[in-house]
Amino acid sequence: MRAADGYSIQDYGDMVNDRTRTAPFVEALRQAVKPGDVVLDIGTGAGIFALLACRFGAARVYAVEPNEAIEVARLCARGVPGSERIIWLKGFTTELELPEKVDVIIGDLHGTLPLYPGNLPSMIDARQRLLKPGGRVIPGRDTLRAVPAFAPAEYRQVECPWAGNEYDLDLRAGRGFVANSWWRAAAAQVPAENLLAEPAVWGEIDYSKTHATGLDGRMHWRIERGGTFHGFYVWFDGEMAPGLGYSNAPQLPELVYGRAFFPLEQAVEVVVGDQVEARFAANLVSGKYVFRWETRILGLDGVAKAEFRQTTFKNRPLLPAHLDAASASHVSRLSAEGRIELDILQGMASGESLGTIADALLARHPARFADSHAALKHVVKLSSRHTHAG
Repeated sequence: MRAADGYSIQDYGDMVNDRTRTAPFVEALRQAVKPGDVVLDIGTGAGIFALLACRFGAARVYAVEPNEAIEVARLCARGVPGSERIIWLKGFTTELELPEKVDVIIGDLHGTLPLYPGNLPSMIDARQRLLKPGGRVIPGRDTLRAVPAFAPAEYRQVECPWAGNEYDLDLRAGRGFVANSWWRAAAAQVPAENLLAEPAVWGEIDYSKTHATGLDGRMHWRIERGGTFHGFYVWFDGEMAPGLGYSNAPQLPELVYGRAFFPLEQAVEVVVGDQVEARFAANLVSGKYVFRWETRILGLDGVAKAEFRQTTFKNRPLLPAHLDAASASHVSRLSAEGRIELDILQGMASGESLGTIADALLARHPARFADSHAALKHVVKLSSRHTHAG
């Protein structure tokens, strides 16, 4: 079963099983929760942190999850001592009001990087609206790092089949889109000799203070091992509390998050003593992150060997119709599916039952639905996205 956010129930199990990741969260929660505390668990998944917060003495736990994994958590909690103190809420914390403020917020909303659409907005909003003065936030901070690397296996995605393939087809037009993408790197540990310099810090996210949903930082490296420079491995070191943390650095065993690879537009030969300057930025735009990485490679003589400006904004073709639709003067018209959704939402807003809405939907759109069952199924699906179940 795969949830709407891309995580399956198996994925949630993998998170629990990844002890390197989970143990620091659990110990930080143990240290943070005092008897009688109120805890907010954002993205509760299978409910492990909510259940453990009760074990550690929480008087009440608000466990929030936007998808069906919350039903698995409810089932897992049956019969667990203290679980009656958990209030399960289906939805997003940014759209929920709680009857009280909380003492502790815990949330692991990371993807491969902490710059994952729901992570920072949710944690910042919860801290500002729902946390008591002096309350505790877990995790404490994430430090993002990057390193230039020799990575021929990763770079193959840029070259094949775009720059050459066994069918002798000219697919070069697609190469630029891939070169402006980043992806989860292979799971195998990266040999130390493949890292061409010492890692540098891109930036830090302090969850107790930050108000920014993006990150922008400059880095500099001196090449210490000559070879072909294909791109950057990027990862984060997470700190749950002082002395408690983990890292998904490329030379370590892979964590559940994986780690990222950002390619260069073209591979470059470098020698010991060359300098690499880079600016990495991530900005949240309409609910999605746009990444930008700009690279300048200087030879021993100080002359630039190569300069690249890459961004995920260019990893897909831009159609004129899409550009027109984004202009302020554009007048949008509902599609057939949009009119169906409008009918459903208006029925919900009027307090009609889902069955009544489905019957009306079938009458208005007979070509769209085979029967009342199909119409009801569609109504239920949309309703689950726009209602909260406590």
